[in-house]
Amino acid sequence: MPVANDRNGDVWLRPRRSLLRSGILIFIIVPIPIVATLITLGLPSGSWRVSAITEALVIVLFFVGLYLLRTTYVVISADHFTERGFFRRPVVTPISEVSSMVLAQTFSSSSSETLPQLILRNARGERILRMRGIFWTEESMRQAAAAIGTPLEEPAEPLTPKQFFELYSGTAYWFENRRGLAIAVIVLIGLVCVGIVLGLMVLLGLPFVA
Repeated sequence: MPVANDRNGDVWLRPRRSLLRSGILIFIIVPIPIVATLITLGLPSGSWRVSAITEALVIVLFFVGLYLLRTTYVVISADHFTERGFFRRPVVTPISEVSSMVLAQTFSSSSSETLPQLILRNARGERILRMRGIFWTEESMRQAAAAIGTPLEEPAEPLTPKQFFELYSGTAYWFENRRGLAIAVIVLIGLVCVGIVLGLMVLLGLPFVA
Protein backbone atom coordinates (compact mmCIF):
# COMPACT_ATOMS: atom_id res chain seq x y z
CA MET A 1 0.00 0.00 0.00
CA PRO A 2 1.35 3.46 -0.87
CA VAL A 3 -0.56 4.94 2.11
CA ALA A 4 -0.70 3.52 5.64
CA ASN A 5 -1.32 4.66 9.20
CA ASP A 6 0.64 3.30 12.17
CA ARG A 7 -0.49 2.91 15.79
CA ASN A 8 0.63 6.43 16.64
CA GLY A 9 -1.61 7.91 13.96
CA ASP A 10 1.32 8.84 11.73
CA VAL A 11 0.65 8.75 7.99
CA TRP A 12 3.23 6.71 6.06
CA LEU A 13 3.56 7.32 2.33
CA ARG A 14 5.58 5.10 0.00
CA PRO A 15 6.50 5.46 -3.70
CA ARG A 16 4.48 3.74 -6.40
CA ARG A 17 4.72 -0.06 -6.39
CA SER A 18 4.99 0.01 -10.17
CA LEU A 19 8.52 1.45 -9.81
CA LEU A 20 9.66 -1.75 -8.13
CA ARG A 21 8.01 -3.96 -10.74
CA SER A 22 9.50 -1.93 -13.59
CA GLY A 23 12.97 -2.05 -12.04
CA ILE A 24 12.85 -5.82 -11.63
CA LEU A 25 11.59 -6.27 -15.20
CA ILE A 26 14.35 -4.08 -16.67
CA PHE A 27 16.94 -5.95 -14.60
CA ILE A 28 15.70 -9.29 -15.95
CA ILE A 29 15.41 -8.17 -19.57
CA VAL A 30 18.54 -6.04 -20.09
CA PRO A 31 21.73 -6.77 -18.09
CA ILE A 32 21.23 -10.44 -17.18
CA PRO A 33 20.88 -11.80 -20.76
CA ILE A 34 23.78 -9.67 -22.04
CA VAL A 35 26.23 -10.72 -19.34
CA ALA A 36 25.01 -14.33 -19.42
CA THR A 37 25.74 -14.41 -23.16
CA LEU A 38 29.24 -13.00 -22.61
CA ILE A 39 29.89 -15.61 -19.91
CA THR A 40 28.82 -18.40 -22.27
CA LEU A 41 31.03 -17.07 -25.06
CA GLY A 42 33.98 -16.77 -22.68
CA LEU A 43 33.79 -20.37 -21.41
CA PRO A 44 36.05 -21.88 -24.11
CA SER A 45 38.87 -19.40 -23.44
CA GLY A 46 38.44 -19.38 -19.67
CA SER A 47 37.83 -15.62 -19.63
CA TRP A 48 34.26 -16.01 -18.36
CA ARG A 49 35.36 -14.90 -14.88
CA VAL A 50 35.47 -11.26 -16.02
CA SER A 51 31.84 -11.43 -17.09
CA ALA A 52 30.90 -13.25 -13.90
CA ILE A 53 32.46 -10.48 -11.80
CA THR A 54 30.59 -7.89 -13.88
CA GLU A 55 27.34 -9.78 -13.34
CA ALA A 56 27.99 -9.87 -9.60
CA LEU A 57 28.57 -6.09 -9.55
CA VAL A 58 25.34 -5.52 -11.51
CA ILE A 59 23.41 -7.65 -9.01
CA VAL A 60 24.92 -5.76 -6.07
CA LEU A 61 24.02 -2.40 -7.63
CA PHE A 62 20.49 -3.62 -8.31
CA PHE A 63 19.93 -4.63 -4.69
CA VAL A 64 21.43 -1.35 -3.46
CA GLY A 65 18.93 0.50 -5.65
CA LEU A 66 16.15 -1.77 -4.40
CA TYR A 67 17.09 -1.02 -0.80
CA LEU A 68 17.17 2.74 -1.44
CA LEU A 69 13.73 2.59 -3.08
CA ARG A 70 12.26 0.53 -0.24
CA THR A 71 13.58 3.01 2.34
CA THR A 72 12.18 6.07 0.55
CA TYR A 73 9.18 7.51 2.39
CA VAL A 74 7.30 10.50 3.71
CA VAL A 75 5.90 10.25 7.25
CA ILE A 76 3.49 12.86 8.57
CA SER A 77 2.99 13.23 12.32
CA ALA A 78 0.88 15.65 14.34
CA ASP A 79 3.41 18.50 14.33
CA HIS A 80 6.08 17.56 11.78
CA PHE A 81 6.80 15.44 8.73
CA THR A 82 9.86 13.42 7.77
CA GLU A 83 11.08 12.90 4.22
CA ARG A 84 13.66 10.31 3.25
CA GLY A 85 14.59 10.68 -0.39
CA PHE A 86 16.26 8.11 -2.63
CA PHE A 87 19.75 9.52 -2.05
CA ARG A 88 19.06 11.54 1.08
CA ARG A 89 19.04 11.07 4.81
CA PRO A 90 15.76 11.71 6.67
CA VAL A 91 14.85 15.40 6.87
CA VAL A 92 12.42 16.52 9.58
CA THR A 93 10.34 19.67 9.00
CA PRO A 94 7.82 21.24 11.41
CA ILE A 95 4.35 21.49 9.89
CA SER A 96 4.23 25.06 11.14
CA GLU A 97 6.77 25.96 8.42
CA VAL A 98 4.32 25.00 5.66
CA SER A 99 2.84 28.24 4.32
CA SER A 100 1.20 26.98 1.12
CA MET A 101 0.38 23.74 -0.69
CA VAL A 102 -0.26 23.29 -4.40
CA LEU A 103 -1.51 20.17 -6.18
CA ALA A 104 -1.08 20.77 -9.91
CA GLN A 105 -1.56 18.56 -12.94
CA THR A 106 1.44 18.92 -15.25
CA PHE A 107 2.01 17.76 -18.80
CA SER A 108 4.85 15.35 -19.42
CA SER A 109 7.61 16.90 -21.52
CA SER A 110 7.32 14.06 -24.04
CA SER A 111 3.54 13.42 -24.23
CA SER A 112 0.08 14.90 -23.70
CA GLU A 113 -0.49 12.86 -20.55
CA THR A 114 -0.55 14.67 -17.22
CA LEU A 115 0.93 13.78 -13.86
CA PRO A 116 0.13 15.35 -10.47
CA GLN A 117 2.69 17.24 -8.43
CA LEU A 118 2.33 18.32 -4.82
CA ILE A 119 4.44 21.24 -3.59
CA LEU A 120 4.83 22.44 -0.02
CA ARG A 121 6.46 25.85 0.39
CA ASN A 122 7.41 28.05 3.30
CA ALA A 123 6.62 31.75 3.80
CA ARG A 124 9.61 32.70 1.61
CA GLY A 125 8.28 30.62 -1.29
CA GLU A 126 11.00 27.99 -0.92
CA ARG A 127 10.28 24.34 -1.61
CA ILE A 128 10.27 22.20 1.52
CA LEU A 129 8.63 19.13 -0.02
CA ARG A 130 7.75 18.11 -3.55
CA MET A 131 6.03 14.88 -4.53
CA ARG A 132 6.09 14.10 -8.26
CA GLY A 133 3.55 11.88 -9.95
CA ILE A 134 6.20 9.73 -11.57
CA PHE A 135 7.11 8.45 -8.10
CA TRP A 136 4.00 9.06 -5.97
CA THR A 137 0.30 8.40 -6.55
CA GLU A 138 -2.23 11.22 -6.40
CA GLU A 139 -3.87 9.34 -3.53
CA SER A 140 -0.63 9.67 -1.54
CA MET A 141 -0.43 13.38 -2.33
CA ARG A 142 -4.00 14.05 -1.22
CA GLN A 143 -3.42 12.02 1.93
CA ALA A 144 -0.34 14.12 2.66
CA ALA A 145 -2.25 17.35 2.07
CA ALA A 146 -5.10 16.23 4.33
CA ALA A 147 -2.71 15.20 7.11
CA ILE A 148 -0.81 18.51 7.00
CA GLY A 149 -3.98 20.58 6.90
CA THR A 150 -2.76 23.71 5.12
CA PRO A 151 -5.29 25.02 2.53
CA LEU A 152 -4.67 23.27 -0.78
CA GLU A 153 -4.49 25.22 -4.04
CA GLU A 154 -5.38 23.32 -7.22
CA PRO A 155 -4.94 25.06 -10.60
CA ALA A 156 -8.00 24.56 -12.81
CA GLU A 157 -5.99 23.65 -15.93
CA PRO A 158 -2.97 21.39 -16.46
CA LEU A 159 0.34 23.21 -16.72
CA THR A 160 3.27 22.72 -19.07
CA PRO A 161 6.65 22.20 -17.38
CA LYS A 162 7.62 25.77 -18.32
CA GLN A 163 4.42 27.22 -16.84
CA PHE A 164 4.81 25.11 -13.72
CA PHE A 165 8.35 26.28 -12.98
CA GLU A 166 7.48 29.90 -13.81
CA LEU A 167 4.46 29.94 -11.49
CA TYR A 168 6.24 28.11 -8.70
CA SER A 169 9.80 29.30 -9.04
CA GLY A 170 12.32 27.70 -6.74
CA THR A 171 10.59 24.31 -6.81
CA ALA A 172 12.72 22.76 -9.57
CA TYR A 173 15.57 20.43 -8.75
CA TRP A 174 18.98 21.37 -10.14
CA PHE A 175 18.70 18.91 -13.04
CA GLU A 176 15.18 19.88 -14.14
CA ASN A 177 14.06 22.26 -16.88
CA ARG A 178 17.45 21.92 -18.60
CA ARG A 179 17.00 20.20 -21.95
CA GLY A 180 20.69 20.39 -22.86
CA LEU A 181 21.70 18.69 -19.62
CA ALA A 182 19.11 15.94 -20.12
CA ILE A 183 20.38 15.21 -23.64
CA ALA A 184 23.99 15.16 -22.43
CA VAL A 185 23.15 12.71 -19.63
CA ILE A 186 21.30 10.37 -22.02
CA VAL A 187 24.22 10.41 -24.47
CA LEU A 188 26.70 9.82 -21.65
CA ILE A 189 24.73 6.85 -20.30
CA GLY A 190 24.57 5.36 -23.80
CA LEU A 191 28.32 5.77 -24.31
CA VAL A 192 29.07 4.22 -20.92
CA CYS A 193 26.87 1.19 -21.70
CA VAL A 194 28.51 0.71 -25.10
CA GLY A 195 31.95 1.13 -23.54
CA ILE A 196 31.24 -1.51 -20.90
CA VAL A 197 30.07 -4.05 -23.49
CA LEU A 198 33.03 -3.36 -25.80
CA GLY A 199 35.44 -3.54 -22.87
CA LEU A 200 34.08 -6.93 -21.85
CA MET A 201 34.39 -8.17 -25.42
CA VAL A 202 38.04 -7.08 -25.52
CA LEU A 203 38.79 -8.77 -22.19
CA LEU A 204 37.07 -11.94 -23.37
CA GLY A 205 38.89 -11.87 -26.69
CA LEU A 206 35.65 -11.79 -28.67
CA PRO A 207 35.65 -10.41 -32.23
CA PHE A 208 33.62 -7.26 -32.94
CA VAL A 209 32.57 -8.58 -36.34
CA ALA A 210 31.69 -12.19 -37.03
